[in-house]
Amino acid sequence: MPSTNATYVYCIVSSRQPLSTTRTPAGPPGTREVRALEVRPKRYAVISDAPLDHFGERSLANHLSDLDWVSRAAVAHEAVIASFMPQSDAVVPMKLFTLFTNDARALEELRAGWTRVERVIRRLAKRDEWGVRLVFDESRAPADDSAAAVESGRGYLLAKRRQQATAAARTANMRKIAGDVVKALRPLASDTRQRTITAPPETESRSRMLLDAAFLVPRGKAARFRAAVARQARKITPAGFALQVTGPWPPYSFVDRA
Repeated sequence: MPSTNATYVYCIVSSRQPLSTTRTPAGPPGTREVRALEVRPKRYAVISDAPLDHFGERSLANHLSDLDWVSRAAVAHEAVIASFMPQSDAVVPMKLFTLFTNDARALEELRAGWTRVERVIRRLAKRDEWGVRLVFDESRAPADDSAAAVESGRGYLLAKRRQQATAAARTANMRKIAGDVVKALRPLASDTRQRTITAPPETESRSRMLLDAAFLVPRGKAARFRAAVARQARKITPAGFALQVTGPWPPYSFVDRA
């Protein structure tokens, strides 16, 4: 009789103790109880049964058009992964909706690529991801007095040049501050990844994101990392900058660096 369930995989966990799933939050809507499969000694796949009436190819395609359902699934997926961080040496998160035909197939596929998985586990061991964002808020910056009143065409041109020079200097200063933040935090991290920033039209907001970075931080350095962020924030806040830190998170940004 054909199986009515697929196997949903959340993450790979490295743990010296048998992995407990008794207090794990519920997975995405429709999945069953979270459980663990031992893939290798002290290496576990965290999984759920995923009924095909929710996660079969056609059913899942219909769900993916429902942004509210996808959002709830993503939040639940991450909550399951994050719940294993305190009891593990390393957590290797899997992408949302990682599905296999059954448990045996999941184990077969994971073991087939295990050399790479083991490299990732060793890189991520006792490390978590922290997010850092740098934002410039023009409304909180010191007033710019370069836009003085002009009474002639020549004065207008001179004022325009001053404004352009001021804008160029401000842009250069923003880049320098973003670079200084990364330079100050990088020594406390094992790895760093900066995400591409798409600037919104100037008419939409007076705030501008200058840095969106992920840092892979050893757990023993987490307090020093947060303190370093706080020091940088105190230095640049008076000039209209805001430095935001979030975490610890599962190390999504560093899984693909085998």
